[in-house]
Amino acid sequence: MNSGYQVTMVRKVRKLPLPGEVLVQPGQRVEPETPVARIDLRPGIPWVLPVGRLLGIESDLLPAAMLRQVGDRVRLREVIAVAQKGIYGRKEYESPTDGVIEDISHRSGRVVIREEFGREEPPISFDVAFEIGCKPRDLPRNMMKKVGDEIKRGQVVAKKGETQAFFTKTALAPISGVITEVNAQTGYVTISRPFKEVIVRAYVSGAVATLLPGRGAVVETPAARIIGAFGVGREGHGRLRVATADVLEPNAITPEDEGAILVAGGPVSRETLRRALECGVRGIIASTAGYLDIVEALGIKVGVGITGQEDIPLTLILTEGFGRLSMRENSFAALRGLEGRLACVNGATQIRAGAIRPEVVVPFPGWDGPLAEETGPEEDLALGQRVRIISEPYFGQMGVVAELPRQPEVLPTEARVPVVVVALADGTPARIPRANVEVF
Repeated sequence: MNSGYQVTMVRKVRKLPLPGEVLVQPGQRVEPETPVARIDLRPGIPWVLPVGRLLGIESDLLPAAMLRQVGDRVRLREVIAVAQKGIYGRKEYESPTDGVIEDISHRSGRVVIREEFGREEPPISFDVAFEIGCKPRDLPRNMMKKVGDEIKRGQVVAKKGETQAFFTKTALAPISGVITEVNAQTGYVTISRPFKEVIVRAYVSGAVATLLPGRGAVVETPAARIIGAFGVGREGHGRLRVATADVLEPNAITPEDEGAILVAGGPVSRETLRRALECGVRGIIASTAGYLDIVEALGIKVGVGITGQEDIPLTLILTEGFGRLSMRENSFAALRGLEGRLACVNGATQIRAGAIRPEVVVPFPGWDGPLAEETGPEEDLALGQRVRIISEPYFGQMGVVAELPRQPEVLPTEARVPVVVVALADGTPARIPRANVEVF
């Protein structure tokens, strides 16, 4: 049909973390930078509360004791949980703050309430030196918190006196926020409510398929989509340029590549990544790279469990993982056939439960040809199929399905799941959960 790629209907959910304003309409055409939704307040400070322990119940009984659920808004001193039977008999728990319930853990017995900050709330200054009975110039050495620290309402801001509690004086924060000033001339401390506008953009070129009321929209587009093994960096976009079918050398990158997405059929080195940053390259799609090369060149800490939120101007996608391997012929052929088109990239990777894969999405606005059905790791496995492993300790390795046990097996994590036996390149058999392999 074309040069190695297939066009499928790709749908992307673009959603705010909290309710806000939706800025698009159904059927509207959007580009990667088009704002889809906006929120005018920033999630505030999280209150992690040991509600299970305070109610005197076991952690696994907490969800049943809760009167409010995840996503519910609660008010200060509102009863949010009741234990009918516990070590204290009947007991109620009141929320210590206004906010939204973010998590209820049956493992730890804790509840997380996220206090919200509104953008119109002014800073508050209060006379801490007077409250603790010290001279303004002595205030800095009596502070328990410093400028830039987050603090919750009711927490100790400053304290004078150490030896005898009777003579100790403390000043408590009147609101939650961030300490923005400690004034040694007046003795006042200022706490501000930080505000930051959050905008969710379309990420791809396409059309708005459906709205998510108060939260965002689903954007769909006919596109070629290529999945990688590992990536780092946030969402981005640029014109696709195939730089080489082999190792990408630093001198192959020029200032003219600013804003481009470069493709290499071989590995990338530390020096190449540094050169890409210098030239303003928006993304690199390569076969492999060294772990330490990524860390040192990009100046980030890379967690193999989950990535994608690194504050770097370049998105790196590795189609084969770590090491020194060449890109699979079908992936390179597809990318070569897409050269010159707008490519949208996302380095987000999660190799544990709910696997997330880094991706390259190349939209085809106005496509009127046939659409292929997109296949993924959910397709049925068969003996002899070539697969890639997407979990540790074999992350990124390729192999062949050698055995398909009928009965689920117990893993070292004590989870009982269906498994597959994969013969690795060196012949070593590896028993892997079926959800942790991708078919090629």
